Amino acid sequence: MMSENTETHVRVWHLSKELPEEVYEVLRKADRAITPVSVVATVNEDGTPHTAPFGSLRAISPTRLRIICFQYHHTFSNLLRDGLISASVLAPPDIAVSIRGQAKLIRSKMKTDVNYAIFEIEIEQVKNDMVKTLMIDTPITVSPHFEYQDWFDHALQELETM
Repeated sequence: MMSENTETHVRVWHLSKELPEEVYEVLRKADRAITPVSVVATVNEDGTPHTAPFGSLRAISPTRLRIICFQYHHTFSNLLRDGLISASVLAPPDIAVSIRGQAKLIRSKMKTDVNYAIFEIEIEQVKNDMVKTLMIDTPITVSPHFEYQDWFDHALQELETM
């Protein structure tokens, strides 16, 4: 049972057409810092859902995201076909959002690695999924293996500066 004195830290908004400031800050890191892993959902050709974790989802503005995608991944072919995308983002202490939008291929072959592409996502809706009874304790993050650190740095720099 919750005490009457319990403070709530959950944001009061429910739906938005752009990233609220605290979500924008989570997805817009300086100096190619790692953002929390996002679970990205697309639609397979047969209509079934396809999900995959991504560490490259970046906010370019409060209304636009970019993502790096391997060309031989189901996510890549799904986005090429219809562009429908949704991403779930969790970050401490109280960010749990679903972002829905339309993705468009903006670079079919990255300069960093021709096997990867960049999609830009026009945000249609951001939904606050955080509940007042819980907190996010830790983000899910990834880090590149030592031998891939330069590749990762260059790929994120390309994504951010194009």
